[in-house]
Amino acid sequence: MKFEVTVRLTRAEARERTRRELLAAAARVFAAKGFAGASVDDVAEAAGYTKGAVYSNFASKTDLMLALIEDRIRRQSEVMDEVFQDVGLEEGLRELDRRSSGPTALDREWMMLVGEFMLYAMRDERARVALAAEYERARGLSAALIERKFAETGVRPPLPPRDIAILIESLGIGLGFQALIDPQRVSLDLQAVAVERILGGAPEREPEADAG
Repeated sequence: MKFEVTVRLTRAEARERTRRELLAAAARVFAAKGFAGASVDDVAEAAGYTKGAVYSNFASKTDLMLALIEDRIRRQSEVMDEVFQDVGLEEGLRELDRRSSGPTALDREWMMLVGEFMLYAMRDERARVALAAEYERARGLSAALIERKFAETGVRPPLPPRDIAILIESLGIGLGFQALIDPQRVSLDLQAVAVERILGGAPEREPEADAG
């Protein structure tokens, strides 16, 4: 005799699963059609839900995109915490560079989608404010990591940690778009070189406490 075990999800668990499936579908649909070209109906169909299910989890297509950005920031933060857990700043950066090297280093579809959404957000104040908040949250996570790693070595950072985080973020975005347009003549390896120069710019050791 064959027995089947049915696992009943709580309402919160079912809602979270629906949300994850909708986000996964939105990632696929937006990548294929672009943010402007995709519709909420497209996302619902790709996920196997009704449009009402989308709107019960996300207020709009804009909120779907912002949720995707938030999720990506979360996953990137988890990778950063893993990489830098037991190593110094320079070693951790080399490991990140090693992981991102190769032909798949540039996530072409994601960069195109984010670029499109940035332009959209510049014309939509609500989207602009929300997107700026997401990037500021990402900078805060990076700045906290940079500050902690410099403190571990007793070396004063050459710039305020938040400014360093902004520069690293800007290098990644700018080089990413340049490499999309001209992949033969723009190398993403320049980011690692530039970051090393920024972090190594005239480091100054923190003064030691007066033992006397």
